[in-house]
Amino acid sequence: MIELLGFLLFTLAGCLLGVFTGITPGIHVNLISIFLLGAAATFNPYLIAVMIIAMAVTHTFFNFFPSILLGAPEPESALSVLPGHRMLLKGRGVEAIYLTIVGGVGAVFLCVILFPLFLNLIPFLYQYIQSAISLILIVIAFVMIITESHMKGRGIALMVFLLSGILGYILLNSYPLPSNFLLFPAFTGLFGISTLLVSLNRKTEIPEQYMETPKIPGRLALSGILKGLFSGAMVGTLPAIGAAQATVLTQQITRRGDEKEFLVSIGAINTIVALFSLISLYTISRARSGAALAVQNVLASFGLNELLLLVAVALIATGFSVIVMLKLTKKVVRAMQRIDYTKLTVFIILVLVVLVLLFTGPMGIFILFISSAIGLLAPLFGVKRSNLMGVLMVPLIIYYLPI
Repeated sequence: MIELLGFLLFTLAGCLLGVFTGITPGIHVNLISIFLLGAAATFNPYLIAVMIIAMAVTHTFFNFFPSILLGAPEPESALSVLPGHRMLLKGRGVEAIYLTIVGGVGAVFLCVILFPLFLNLIPFLYQYIQSAISLILIVIAFVMIITESHMKGRGIALMVFLLSGILGYILLNSYPLPSNFLLFPAFTGLFGISTLLVSLNRKTEIPEQYMETPKIPGRLALSGILKGLFSGAMVGTLPAIGAAQATVLTQQITRRGDEKEFLVSIGAINTIVALFSLISLYTISRARSGAALAVQNVLASFGLNELLLLVAVALIATGFSVIVMLKLTKKVVRAMQRIDYTKLTVFIILVLVVLVLLFTGPMGIFILFISSAIGLLAPLFGVKRSNLMGVLMVPLIIYYLPI
C-alpha cells in the first residue's frame, strides 16, 4: 500500500498537526481534515489517511493543555476544565496533565488487547441498542440532575440543563454555519469564559506548583481507564453519542468528588473515541468521528488491512504524544506560575473573544455572550457544570425521539 519512509514521514507530520490543533483553541481536527482531503488527489490516499489518524490521536492528548491550564475547552474536553483547573489552583497542574496522559495511554493499550472482542461486540450492540438512543440520553440526564445534593439544587440543575439545551437546539437547527463552528463559541462560553470570569472575580492566583513527577496509584488509574473504556464504547456503538456525552456518563459512574479518577477517565475517553471510530468504520461501516469520516471519504475501501494499518499509526502517535508531553508539561506549568494570573486570565478572555470573532463573526460573539451567561449559572448556584452538557444532549434527545 505505502512505503515505510512515506508512512513514517506522514505519521510524523500528522502528529505535529495534532500538537498544533490540540494546543490552539478553535482549531479542530475536523477543520484540518477537510483541507487534507483535498491533498488526496496529489498524494497516496493511504498516506493522507495515516496523517489524519496520527493528527486525531495526538490531538486527544494535547487538547488538555488549553482546557486544564487556560480554561479554553472543546466539546471533548469541556468537563476537564473544572477538576483540572481546581488541581492547578492547588499547585497540582502537572499532576492533572499527567492523569490525562495515563488515561490516554492505558486506553490505547487496553483497546489493543481487547481488539478481537470489540470486533465482534460492536456489531452485536449496534443491532440491539440503536433504537434506544433517546431513552439512554434521558436516563443519563435524569441521573445528572437527581444526583444534586438537595431539591433546590435539582431544580436549578434542571433549569441549567434545559437552558443550555434550548441554546444547543437553536444553534444546531437555525443557523447556516456548520455545527463545529457553532460549538466553538458555545463551549467557549459555557465552560471556558464562565470559568475564567469566576476566577477573575475571586482574584485567583496560581500557587507554586509541585514539579515532582506524581505517583498515580495503579488502582485509581485502572479504575479510571476502565470507566473511560466503558463510556467510550458507547461512542463506537451508538450514533449521536460522542465523547462529550460519554464524558457525562463517566462523571456519573466515577466516585463522587474523585477528580483524579475523573481526569484519567476523560483522558481515556478522548483517545478511545479515536480508536473506536476506526473499529466502527470497519465493523458496521459507520464513521463515529470527523477523522473517521475523512478516512472513509479518502479510501476506496476499508478492510482489515486498513484497520490494522491505522491502529499501528495510533500506537505510534500515542508514543510520540507521551514523550513530547512528558518533556513539555513541567516547562509549560513552570512558565505559567511566573505569570500574573489575573493579567493572564484577562489576556486569555480577549484572545478567545478575538478567535470567536475571526471564526464565527458577530453572530459568534452573540452566541459567546449568551452561552457565558448560562455557563455562569452552574458555579453561581453551586450545581454540577456537567448539566451544561444539555447543549448537546437536548437536541439529540429531540432528534432521536421515536415520533
